[in-house]
Amino acid sequence: MSLFGYVAAGRLIQTECEQIAENQFVFVVPDIDRVNHVVVFLTGVAALPDGFAAAIYIVRPDPQSPSPIIQYMGFIANQKPSAIFKLGRPKMQDASLNPFASGLLPQAGAQIAISIEPLDQVVQLSADQSAEATTKDVVSLVTSKLLENFSEYAASFAITQAQMIPAPNEMFIPVSALNRWVAKIERRLAEDPNFWRT
Repeated sequence: MSLFGYVAAGRLIQTECEQIAENQFVFVVPDIDRVNHVVVFLTGVAALPDGFAAAIYIVRPDPQSPSPIIQYMGFIANQKPSAIFKLGRPKMQDASLNPFASGLLPQAGAQIAISIEPLDQVVQLSADQSAEATTKDVVSLVTSKLLENFSEYAASFAITQAQMIPAPNEMFIPVSALNRWVAKIERRLAEDPNFWRT
């Protein structure tokens, strides 16, 4: 039995992982697109060294690149021996922050990668991730409010068909079309607050 284990919701516990470096371990996760949550834990075989934690990453092949997408999820430590991670759509992250850049093979499929790192570095990485998530929440809220304001403003110009006077230089857009567009943008924003950047 290894130092680490994981369980994907609805599947059996897995405790056999591959050690790819002195401080790095990998679990292959079959059919990861059907997994919503995973729990990663210390098995209790041994404790982590004092002052260290296990940073947890999800690695997925990128169909548009030979390099995989590697996403930091959080950490476990002796004082926090397990954690639940919600898997969403893969997100690109700065490759320089990733300790696995040269160690993992994308053809191995989706993986849970674990790197034993100094606790203060892992805590800082988690703090940076929280700050990024807060920024995304603010962007999402501002965008949502702007859409709402735009929709109300445009609707204030609505006229009924009976009020319409043919004007060759004017174009009319049904308010229902505007409402469908706003709903579509809000749905995409909920899935990925940065979708508009691509």
